[in-house]
Amino acid sequence: MFFIFSEIYHVFFILFRAMPPTPAPSMLETLQSLLDDLPAELQRAARWVAAHPAEVGLWSMRRQAQAVGVAPATMLRLARAAGCGSYEDFRAPFQQALTAAGGSGWRDRAAELQAAQDAGAAPGHDVLTGLQTQAIGSIRALNPPAAFDAAARTLLAAGQVGFLGTRSAFGIAHQMRYAYQLVRRNGLLIDGLGGAPAEQIDNLQAGDALVAISQAPYPAATVHLARQASQRGVTVVALTDDPLSPLALEAGHVLLFARPERERVYAEPAQRGPGSFFHTTAGLLGLAEHLIARLAACGGETALARLAEIEARLQAEQVYWSPAHARRDKARPGRGMPREAA
Repeated sequence: MFFIFSEIYHVFFILFRAMPPTPAPSMLETLQSLLDDLPAELQRAARWVAAHPAEVGLWSMRRQAQAVGVAPATMLRLARAAGCGSYEDFRAPFQQALTAAGGSGWRDRAAELQAAQDAGAAPGHDVLTGLQTQAIGSIRALNPPAAFDAAARTLLAAGQVGFLGTRSAFGIAHQMRYAYQLVRRNGLLIDGLGGAPAEQIDNLQAGDALVAISQAPYPAATVHLARQASQRGVTVVALTDDPLSPLALEAGHVLLFARPERERVYAEPAQRGPGSFFHTTAGLLGLAEHLIARLAACGGETALARLAEIEARLQAEQVYWSPAHARRDKARPGRGMPREAA
């Protein structure tokens, strides 16, 4: 299933690419397109390269081979399979990407936003809306309905389901766990409260599942925790932006969106420029909502009974505001009035 996702993603990228990518992503795309046809040992090396681009640019071929657990000749074979005459040629794009990385920070993108505004270019909110729309639209192209249903059935069969997202993805993990608990009782948010996320992950074991949510740049904590869970036999469901992302390499199910900022994909090519200094998380949120919807669709009578129970409780406790609240507040002396007037 992983290889199917990889091929679909590659085709989608070719169809929707509007500007040439930077060198290192181009080399990763080459590996991605070759992945299915490589021998198992070269596939392992290719996946390591995708998960460790900085190390490729910084380490010697011998040290990289040791990290992968293969002979140095295997890394050279991988370079030649990617069309490079030598491993130095293969490493060069990764080294160039490291050199250029310093110019794409938050401050620089914010400065671009300000410069575009001063120059009368396309408004940043128009560009950002295009990026959000493109990210959401890619979900349907990259994920057949069967992929969502397979992931949903894995969650339904799990003893416990953890939800993991750090930094910008934490809010999505929190929202997803909230929606999940409306359907089932066995959800666990890996929030790292007290600085102990590893101990929370340790509560998951074989027969459980972990929904891991992240996009580039991938927080190291998310990758390490997902890897820890996978090594314990937990089925990882990755919501991410690349079939070769470090989360995808640990996952039993991979659900994808195409990240437009990285791909230089724009809904309207004439509106090029930064949409925001910060990456949009619309794609991750879209994946989360799709998966929760399919979970309810596949959940049968058990899901319906749970939802009915929750709805009855919320109604009895009057959790959500209604006109009745306003009438009740008006009837209470002092409500809505300054303290001294009451």
